[in-house]
Amino acid sequence: MKTWTSKEGEQVTVVFNGTADSKSFKISTDGSYTYTLPSGTSAMFTTKKLSSFPSPTFSELKPERGMPRFKFTIRGSGFGDAQGLGTVYFGSSYAEIDTWSDTGISAYVPKGLPAGKVTVSVKGTSGVDAGGSSFDVIDLGPALPRTGWTAKASDASQWDAPGNMLDGNSDTRYSSGTGQYDGLWIQVDMGQTQTFSKIVLDVGGSVSDYARSADVYVSTDGTDWTKVSSAADGQRVHLIPFPTQTARYIKVVNTGNVARSWWSVAEFNVYN
Repeated sequence: MKTWTSKEGEQVTVVFNGTADSKSFKISTDGSYTYTLPSGTSAMFTTKKLSSFPSPTFSELKPERGMPRFKFTIRGSGFGDAQGLGTVYFGSSYAEIDTWSDTGISAYVPKGLPAGKVTVSVKGTSGVDAGGSSFDVIDLGPALPRTGWTAKASDASQWDAPGNMLDGNSDTRYSSGTGQYDGLWIQVDMGQTQTFSKIVLDVGGSVSDYARSADVYVSTDGTDWTKVSSAADGQRVHLIPFPTQTARYIKVVNTGNVARSWWSVAEFNVYN
């Protein structure tokens, strides 16, 4: 182990494990933090005093309600430029972090949370509490039964057919087989007229293949279409509400251009 002080005033520690086994090294000056290295490996660390970090402050949470796996944004100050020891909690559950900056954090509502109010709290880069707010985890209730439903699309890969988004298995998916473009569409035939007011598009494990923006149309005959919603805030699990409709067909038209990503939908559900 070698240590020195950098010209910026930080303590630098370098450790090398030259033994045949894994070894734990004390890293912090007070010995409270250790790091385990496999045989023949090395690591470099810098340490700062907590007093060198600004006090983080939580100021805003948007949205204040959503489903598990929804993306949300926290605004504030002093969070730190990189996540470090920073954490976002929903009660006692960790939120998956998407982006982290000194004034804003985006993350995802943890999976499996029950419906109801939960406290969202933040720790800044140094692990210091920043405050928090209340979040309403929503449950949409049961989706409409999809027995006899069919699906088609303007573009589809040879491996991921449109029908996969109606099979109840989030490990299978529909995928476009091409980069997203304005006008790419998927269409569901519910077999008969249904009454409904929202749809949910879930990308499953294809976390970057969601539509960034889309228009939703409905039809009773599959020929004449009425636009009922436009969504510009695409997410991995995308809830699109609209005024209650009575129709047989639903078409979702991608209005974004994301050439690097296919459009994938693991599950397409409809709710009243």
